[in-house]
Amino acid sequence: MQPFRLAPLALALALALAALAQSVTAQRDASAVRWYRGNLHTHTINSDGDSSPYDVMGWYKRHGYQFLVLTDHNTFTDPAPYDTNPNDNFLLVGGEEITNARTVHVNALGISRVIPAQSGGTATELLQASIDAVRAQNGVPLINHPNYGWALTVKDMLPLQRTGLLEIASGHPLVNHAGDGAVPSTEQMWDQLLSAGMRIFAVAVDDVHNFREEFTRDRANPGRAWVVARATALTREHIVASLNEGNFYASTGVALKDIRATTDSLTVDVEPPAASGSPSRFRVVFIGREGRVLSVANDNPARYAFTGTELYVRARIEDSNGLRAWTQPVLVPRSSNR
Repeated sequence: MQPFRLAPLALALALALAALAQSVTAQRDASAVRWYRGNLHTHTINSDGDSSPYDVMGWYKRHGYQFLVLTDHNTFTDPAPYDTNPNDNFLLVGGEEITNARTVHVNALGISRVIPAQSGGTATELLQASIDAVRAQNGVPLINHPNYGWALTVKDMLPLQRTGLLEIASGHPLVNHAGDGAVPSTEQMWDQLLSAGMRIFAVAVDDVHNFREEFTRDRANPGRAWVVARATALTREHIVASLNEGNFYASTGVALKDIRATTDSLTVDVEPPAASGSPSRFRVVFIGREGRVLSVANDNPARYAFTGTELYVRARIEDSNGLRAWTQPVLVPRSSNR
């Protein structure tokens, strides 16, 4: 993945389209791939969680997940001793939460050995050093909870190179993802970075610590936020590649059947929930440059036709009970203007 932030707009679009070509092709060829649900931010007793890696992995297997990354603070847990059944349709991926000064935390996804806390005089330097260390192991860096401790700003992140993922939703009760009005939400931060030309994809995570005792909103419990990756096989290489290419969606409870991106449009097909006495309803909000709402649709599937002026288009799917899903941005070339 090549950085293109701060390049001239035409060059930025060209590079972004080239980088996303494989993802868009995969989205159109749904017959060759499957969806795999996973959590990218997970703590065990190896740092500050309350359960063992075995117990943590067991919870996610029992609850319909297909992959999991263990991300203990400055600790690498080798998946090999735990992920021993090749036939259980479950993958444990190596990871770590690089925990630096200034509350600058970066998850290292798909790594094979520990990465120490990094050095730097500023939040930007700490972020870049962490990202570089993850990329050196062919992993995918995830910038965690920018508003936890109000640690990171868009200004801190704008100079970054070779970025990967940004956390915009979490099950942790103390991460302040909604912002406070003066400080933007992490979803608004994402739009600001995209509008500046950065190639970065958004994730939703559990940031889970607590499996024991009661599950309450003030505890960091599992099952509240996840990603669903599209890949041809459930392997470390395929899942890491899908994350790196943006071939996934993020969710706090909304399931999608399909996402189809072409040079002309973005189409989102929502999976309706099981019938109930009061079924959920959905709307699909298509969003472009600077977070501007381009269109709102109640159709399913919902389709937005590009005009060529958007820079990028992404979708936020909202259900009537407050759950959300987010697709990744599709870069729109000006040549698609009709």
